[in-house]
Amino acid sequence: MKVSKSDIIELIEDEKTDSFTNHLNAILKWGFRPTGEIQKREIRVWRQNVWNGVFYPIFKFHLNNDGYLVKITDRINPVGLIVYILLCAVVSIPWLYWIFDDYDPASHWIQIITWVVFFGIFGLISFKIYQMEKKIQLSQIYEILEIEVEGDKLEDEWGMKKILLRIITYALSFLLIAVCFIFVIPSGNYLIALATLLIVGVYLYSDLKILLKKGKKKQ
Repeated sequence: MKVSKSDIIELIEDEKTDSFTNHLNAILKWGFRPTGEIQKREIRVWRQNVWNGVFYPIFKFHLNNDGYLVKITDRINPVGLIVYILLCAVVSIPWLYWIFDDYDPASHWIQIITWVVFFGIFGLISFKIYQMEKKIQLSQIYEILEIEVEGDKLEDEWGMKKILLRIITYALSFLLIAVCFIFVIPSGNYLIALATLLIVGVYLYSDLKILLKKGKKKQ
């Protein structure tokens, strides 16, 4: 079934331009209406939810000359990207504060290694959260537009690759939780611990939500 431009436009309840200002207003007002920008050969659609009010994706619907859907791409909204970069900078302070005092990496190699490991885990979990939120919203879009996706099988969530990936990410998530309670909170960095625990919590919740949704469909 071909998806026309008019079909995609029906996804939008509030038409606005895809600008930094509009995304900032949406985040501050905590609006959850499907919003979008309509162009001649491209339609951009985004929507917030309770669990992802800041780092939500923007979907780009690319159209051909006849006005039919060719492909869908995505990217994180500009405000969410800046907030994430600032969050990473703030979280880095406990490990890299010495840069402003005495710039001597050789004497702070333990902090550097710890920082690299922490942000490797932090970045992986953040990426997984974004991918899962994108997948959830895409499945809703496919359902509304009646798009059939080949290879999107129920068993894939319990394939060997998925199971191994979950074992790794769950282990890393609990490692981050342990780091927060053993090192970060005792050192007085409560905001950093809170931000880290929120990100891990959102990841675990989103992943369990996907599994439960797949389980219900299987039944």
